[in-house]
Amino acid sequence: MRRAEWAAVTLVGGVVAAVGAMIVTAPRRPARIAVSSAGDSALVTDSITSAGVDSSATVALNANGRAGGEVNHLVVRSRNAAPVRDLDEIRRHIALGAPGTYIGDVLAKQDSQLVRWPESTVFRVWIAPTSAAADWTPAYADTVRAAFNSWTAAGAPIGAQFTSDSASANVRIHWISQFEEGGTIGQTLQTWDQYRWLVAGDITLATHTTGGQTLTADWLRACALHEIGHLFGLNHSSSSGDIMASEAHSLELSRADLATLRLLYALPPGAVR
Repeated sequence: MRRAEWAAVTLVGGVVAAVGAMIVTAPRRPARIAVSSAGDSALVTDSITSAGVDSSATVALNANGRAGGEVNHLVVRSRNAAPVRDLDEIRRHIALGAPGTYIGDVLAKQDSQLVRWPESTVFRVWIAPTSAAADWTPAYADTVRAAFNSWTAAGAPIGAQFTSDSASANVRIHWISQFEEGGTIGQTLQTWDQYRWLVAGDITLATHTTGGQTLTADWLRACALHEIGHLFGLNHSSSSGDIMASEAHSLELSRADLATLRLLYALPPGAVR
């Protein structure tokens, strides 16, 4: 999330639908892998737990195919089952389901690819319980938990279980005083497998803007909502009324945010062209 995205907040206070038959196999026993920062000091560099991952094949990219930026990707090889895909049917449902969503924006930013978690996924979320980040308080962790609950309570097709055991988590939340450049106040690392199933994720949240301004509770909550949207597989919306907007946006989830997420999870992952 960029600092510029908050300007309006401080002033005022093609493509998807249901696709038939998909075979989704539950993730197998986790294997530990190392996350490479690919030269970006803001990325998490400790190990994470991923489902059935082959650690011999990893590469870190962001949405533009290079290291750095708000959304970064770690591509791994897993033992997850390949989704059943009928490309013509996928395209037909995408064309019919576009109204009311920004799935077209998502596809445009992801080289016409969809990424998501396997069906009925329940995250094991570890939130760093302490931090040396300036002005950090335990209430920040509560804010992040509430942000997860906002997504799931509004109908997100995936859930979250919070754990104090970082080793068992497949989603981790970390804190930093501030990012060094670019106006960034939040950053997400998605881990995909070869089929574009999401298998793990890391979110880093700042307590200050890059200019040193302390984030208010509303700023932090909206930032957490935005980054969790990336964790779920969403990318930026071009509409300023959506929490996933790339510029100034609402403090709350929009109908388009939830419609896009529900429709994303009605499609198999992978390329649509």
